[in-house]
Amino acid sequence: MARSFFRSVLALVLVCSMALLAGCALPGFLQQGKKEPPKPREPKATTVALVVPAGQMASVVNSLTGGARLAAQEQPASSPVKVQVVRMQGNWLQTLAALPDNAVIGGPVTEAAYRQMKQAGIMDKKVVFAFMAQIDAGDEGTKAWRFFPSMDDQIDAIVELAVDRLDLRTMASFGPSDNYANKATSLLEQKLAAKNVILQRIQATGSPDTWGALVKPYVNPTTDEATGALIPQTPFEAVFLPDSWRRLSSVHTAFASNGEDRLVMFGTMLWGGFNNRGTQNASQYALVTYPAAYVSSRAPASLAKSSYSTFWGALGYDFVRFASRMNIKGRPGSSEVSAMARQAALMNFVLAPISYDSRGRAKQNLFMVQPGVAGSTLVDATVLGNARKAAVLRAEERRAHAAELETTPLGSGEGAGTIQQPVQTRPTGPIMRTTPHSSHKLSLPGAR
Repeated sequence: MARSFFRSVLALVLVCSMALLAGCALPGFLQQGKKEPPKPREPKATTVALVVPAGQMASVVNSLTGGARLAAQEQPASSPVKVQVVRMQGNWLQTLAALPDNAVIGGPVTEAAYRQMKQAGIMDKKVVFAFMAQIDAGDEGTKAWRFFPSMDDQIDAIVELAVDRLDLRTMASFGPSDNYANKATSLLEQKLAAKNVILQRIQATGSPDTWGALVKPYVNPTTDEATGALIPQTPFEAVFLPDSWRRLSSVHTAFASNGEDRLVMFGTMLWGGFNNRGTQNASQYALVTYPAAYVSSRAPASLAKSSYSTFWGALGYDFVRFASRMNIKGRPGSSEVSAMARQAALMNFVLAPISYDSRGRAKQNLFMVQPGVAGSTLVDATVLGNARKAAVLRAEERRAHAAELETTPLGSGEGAGTIQQPVQTRPTGPIMRTTPHSSHKLSLPGAR
């Protein structure tokens, strides 16, 4: 009996051992296998949908989408982003409506497309950040939000540099009578008035060849009889030019032909396209400045060295990073979206930084830049101010020399007995080129 019992136990042990080796699950204490810990869930990627025109604005679209995809590639694994480009063709509105709950829409870039999205109820279903300087009255912070510089932002940057940093107290505007120029000039006039600065308006009419005669009454130059030099009597210190870059040479020529080369010349973001290419004549633009949202020298190397190193490329790059910080789930209430936008905007921007007020209205603190050899360069207010003082000093020296020649009779003083030749006191060359050149206008929605 004992031998039989021993054999039974030995057989049972042998069976259990074989079962364990074979991975068989035995109940209770016989189960010795270890459970693997569950794998952590991968974070769900935020969908960033870019609404872009179909077959139009190719360079803008390529830069925008390229910059966005570059930023998506650089996102940390903890906050992945999927970039979806939605072209405005076919059933594009249905595509937007069917986006996942965590989607953030960037765009559109045109007023017509914005209206279509609004009528289709997209703003009621999704969070939309328009790439537009302005959206329908009452919509900002309720229906949609903006991720784009406004005209207010541009004028604020100009006024801050002109009045607060350069202490200019007089200014004129010279531009065409179109919607863009009128809006920009009226806004500048309003903001200057708040600082007790008067704006003198000069309307650019006729051909650029006639602009010299057009500005002459404002410069009111006198001619020195001894030298023939033109002595300007200009009642303002700066000129605002709300027009394309190609007009700058013509405007400067108009003033220079009347002896005026001391004016600080302010433009708008329309000039930015020229600066993207740079200029070999940067030294000639010492008194020229304008607002910009992107300066390549401030960009990370991955963007600055890419073909997307433009305003639009930086816009796409920053928007992806901004949208990933929103943590959107569905369509929150407007006040909640505004609060989320304010928090997300605390990031380090490549663009000029954007902020949102309590009502969800965007404000971009634009840079002031000057033309540079490799593109736009940030303005140094001290350097710009000194360049202006030097121009004023040169003009005063010409004036004083002309007066000296006028009061000094021939045959008197040092060098008497010789015939004194008139001294050329008229500027030998303007601060800028006087030959018109092609425009590299930055395409901004609603610019015209």
